[in-house]
Amino acid sequence: MPQDLPPLVDSHCHLTWESFDEDRADVIARMAEEGVEQAIVVATSTANALECAALCEAHPGLYPTAGIHPNDVPDDVEQALADLDGVLMGGGFVAVGETGLDYYRDNTVPERQQQAFRHQCRRALENDLPVIVHIRDKEGSWQAFDDVGDVIEEFPGLRGVIHCYTGDPAHARRYLAAGFVISFAGILTFPKGDNVRESALAVPIEETLVETDAPFLAPVPRRGKRNEPSYVAHTARSLAELKGLSEADVRRITTRNARRLFRLPTEETAGPPTYAIRDSLYVNLTNACDAKCTFCPRTHDEYEVKGYDLRRAKDPRFEEIVAAIEDPTQYDEIVFCGFGEPTLRLETLKQVAAWVKERGGKTRLNTNGHADLINKRATAPELVGLVDSVSVSLNAQDRETFERHCPSAFSPDGYTPMLTWIRAAKAAGLTVVCTALAGLEGVDMEACKRLAVEELGVGWRGRTLSEVG
Repeated sequence: MPQDLPPLVDSHCHLTWESFDEDRADVIARMAEEGVEQAIVVATSTANALECAALCEAHPGLYPTAGIHPNDVPDDVEQALADLDGVLMGGGFVAVGETGLDYYRDNTVPERQQQAFRHQCRRALENDLPVIVHIRDKEGSWQAFDDVGDVIEEFPGLRGVIHCYTGDPAHARRYLAAGFVISFAGILTFPKGDNVRESALAVPIEETLVETDAPFLAPVPRRGKRNEPSYVAHTARSLAELKGLSEADVRRITTRNARRLFRLPTEETAGPPTYAIRDSLYVNLTNACDAKCTFCPRTHDEYEVKGYDLRRAKDPRFEEIVAAIEDPTQYDEIVFCGFGEPTLRLETLKQVAAWVKERGGKTRLNTNGHADLINKRATAPELVGLVDSVSVSLNAQDRETFERHCPSAFSPDGYTPMLTWIRAAKAAGLTVVCTALAGLEGVDMEACKRLAVEELGVGWRGRTLSEVG
């Protein structure tokens, strides 16, 4: 690493491209030499997402995404999006994308691009992942930039990045207002990059990322060569000069911004796959959640429970989880909980639960009851024989109160489908207990108890905020 300079994150590169096939290991090694500690390896198709995941699994510091580039949306868009959904459900991705709109090329008609873009925005929101947005328009037109703004504003709560920004300050301000950040690539250093520099000046450094988009758009003084993640240092240096900041300032702030957006770990924050509390072992399946409950620490970017920092950038694999469990019979129960919604990784949950049951262990699922919405099918019967009991976060006696405290990707009504799932779980023969947190404004604990016991016919337990177990 350059002496006395903070680390960098390349927020967008394509290291699976064939132009890296002969020297990919050397390219990754050069990242460390320039202090580029982490890089987001971005997918452009479902097949490419699997390639990105395999590469990142082999190289610490690399993190994959899953998405379909607007120029790569096929004619059979429905099947392509269904395939993407299946890959995303496997977990381990730090973002959805790259998606977006490209009216510069005529590979895909705008209507099909917009369909794929909306679908990926919806999946990003449901999986609590950022979305990586590509925008390119025909010269002299702002239609793609306008249409991107219209789409992302359809999804309140969606977060993400407009990558390799080439628009004007006005559009940048619109995206910032929608909760996005803006990323600048090597074009910032080009002699004819005045429009990009104008926008970079207009975007606060606290909402700025830097990237390479490697192997494309190598910055000056590497222009004309194949780009690679180590070259992001040149873009950071140029941005510092433009804004009148030190290189260290830009490195430190953009790295913090990238780590916050993609929830990348630092040396101090690489959460365990499992964690023990009292006599139970909890499985930290994912940090992603379709809900943003007002009382949940993760909503406020806090991930500590009982002395454990549970923040993870990559969801743990089956092998990592069972290695951490070792002998399930040494615990009262194995609880699928963590700091996210476990049924976002339903297949891995079932796989681990089967492994636990085969070895004589007891299992419990803590859930928000959105499994059917998330997985687009009836899920309760699939848990029979794998999960001994289910704890569902009821949290309110009516939909209005629930939505005030537990807004989700399925708002304005994530409440009714949750009640439907509870009934289905009971009908399937699962032992179900509803819970609610005492002390939330407008929550009537006695009414919640009556709903659980008398109307739903399941168990009940009141909880105290920050209580675990």
